[in-house]
Amino acid sequence: MSSRVNPFIAWAAANSFLLALISGVFLAFPFRVEMPLVSTVGIEGVLPFGDFIRGIHFYTGQLAFLFLLAHIVDSLRLRSYARKSWFSWFLLIVTFPLTVFALFSGYVVRNDEIGSSAGHIAESLLLEVPLVGSFLNHLIMAVSKEGVHRIYAAHICVSFLLFIGLCGWHFNLKKIKIYDLAFMGLLASALTLIYPPLLRPFEPDLSVLGPWFFVGIQELLRHLPPFWAGVVFPSIPVVALFGYKKFPKFSAGILLAWHVVYFFLMWVGFNR
Repeated sequence: MSSRVNPFIAWAAANSFLLALISGVFLAFPFRVEMPLVSTVGIEGVLPFGDFIRGIHFYTGQLAFLFLLAHIVDSLRLRSYARKSWFSWFLLIVTFPLTVFALFSGYVVRNDEIGSSAGHIAESLLLEVPLVGSFLNHLIMAVSKEGVHRIYAAHICVSFLLFIGLCGWHFNLKKIKIYDLAFMGLLASALTLIYPPLLRPFEPDLSVLGPWFFVGIQELLRHLPPFWAGVVFPSIPVVALFGYKKFPKFSAGILLAWHVVYFFLMWVGFNR
């Protein structure tokens, strides 16, 4: 069995991430944090092909996340962790929750019904984190007091710093091939044309669902206290990934069980 990770998966994640950043730069100019939903809806009148670029940004972000998950599975399968120092492995694992935050915050900043609901739930969960919860909320969220100002700044900073860090330490940006970049761009374009990302207007609906990857947490919040459902439970896969270097079989079992439970929660949430 080859000891090298699948190059298509690895570079697809990098290419998607780069395209998400490039399209995000174009979207940042007409975006106004004091009226996020209005400026998002009216982007076509300010930026040529604005809705199309927003679709590219949306889908390249989704693709980057999904290919990152596939890259993690591929790396674990090939025991890449055995060739990393503890510090290197730690830094690699940290990129996973940071990527989740970058993707999640993208939903929040548009401030439609889905984003607004997700932002307020996330703020309440951050405040449940012992010792540093209030500080983290003040630093990156605070949507109930500041609107999307802070999470928008965090969305941009985390996204760019994460990509710069990965370029300088995990992969060589010069090795990105233009035709691979074009392929991911065409894939995101096709998805945008076939199924354009829609904004959900505010409606008196208590059953609003957040981003698709957040639905499991929302469902668990119906059954467990916020600390256990929104802090402890989402932390389990991250801790298991950290432990993979020392306890690979045990950590693999934890990850498998967690994902089975989470997919079940998502299924229940979407079918409620």
